[in-house]
Amino acid sequence: MAVYTTKLFDKKLKSEILSDSYLCEIAHEVMNGRFEGDLGGGVIKKRIALNAGKSAGARTIIFFKLGSNLFFADGWKKNQVRKGVKEIQDDELAIYKDIAGDLLQLTVQQIAQLVKVKELREVECDGCKDERAAGNGEKPA
Repeated sequence: MAVYTTKLFDKKLKSEILSDSYLCEIAHEVMNGRFEGDLGGGVIKKRIALNAGKSAGARTIIFFKLGSNLFFADGWKKNQVRKGVKEIQDDELAIYKDIAGDLLQLTVQQIAQLVKVKELREVECDGCKDERAAGNGEKPA
């Protein structure tokens, strides 16, 4: 298993400095079931801190199922959403689920091609690959 960001995720949170090690930390939390919302179909909502704590930070949409790769698909700062408005509209959620279904079924070769054309970027998770290979997010003995 590996961790990737989409072109959209990188573009929308470009102004934030999200290191690969921080993204790996977030991915590890998700793999261990620590996230704010399972939206179904492999779509997960996760809060991340941006120098101001999680509640004032950013929200991310992650595509993940156990035994699969993890994709940081979309993200936005909390202050970009008007109060009283749903953060994720129903039509957006349907699109996320469709894309998650496609990404989570890609072969290694298909992912490599998407990395090559810069639609995906592999996150360098030093020390995390063995944990992900265990399939349950826990460190191997």
